[in-house]
Amino acid sequence: MARYAVISDIHGNLHALKAVLDGINTLDVDDIICLGDVVGYGPDPRGCLDLVNRNCGICVMGNHDLAVLDPAYTVGFNEMAKQVLSWTRDQLDPMHLDSINRMRELEYVGQHVTCVHDNPQPSPMTYIYNQDVATLAFRAMTTPICLVGHTHMPMIFETLKADVFDMKSTDVKAFLPRDGVSFTLDQNAKTICNPGSVGQPRDGDSRASFAVIDLNEWTYTIHRQHYDIAGAQLASQRQGLPDVLAQRLAIGA
Repeated sequence: MARYAVISDIHGNLHALKAVLDGINTLDVDDIICLGDVVGYGPDPRGCLDLVNRNCGICVMGNHDLAVLDPAYTVGFNEMAKQVLSWTRDQLDPMHLDSINRMRELEYVGQHVTCVHDNPQPSPMTYIYNQDVATLAFRAMTTPICLVGHTHMPMIFETLKADVFDMKSTDVKAFLPRDGVSFTLDQNAKTICNPGSVGQPRDGDSRASFAVIDLNEWTYTIHRQHYDIAGAQLASQRQGLPDVLAQRLAIGA
């Protein structure tokens, strides 16, 4: 059992990642779990990969990470995302590409936690954003807890239903965790936890988001971290990336 920081969806935002790692260093954790999408959208893919490789004991592959390796996986991406992924691919050397290639789709922390970018159910990348989708995800879980990213929004889904194949969306509770307020994980439940996004929050809060899961106390806590948004915007503009990517950082959308 241990305490883990959980980060996700960094998206090349080195300013946000550095600030989050500084915040994590004050929280007495044993390791850091990254739930993928280290690259894409942002101007510093190499720097973000370097920091994740140095600081995270676990890092699963996100859909943007995968699409950097194989452009065929950009099917379904919007044109702006495709444009930035093409640019990102040109920024990475063989060492960085190899570090992405070594990421796995699923990782486990002991017998209690599954780590995946999007959804434990084998499928194209699926957002768990409501009880209906969570119901399907619970059916694929083999551990009590599943850590996911992908939506860029901190959320928790929980069910006490023993027979997951007879589960309905009404058997699932959804929670919007608050900054610094610990959520007690029920050891008799199944729970899906999303830490939100480090580099591109989409919940109306521009601060970087991450979480700490404590498997000694069975708690899950969201933390929000201020960072130099203006610096991140300037870095994006200097690389000639679409203006909307810089603008959205200030509003958390």
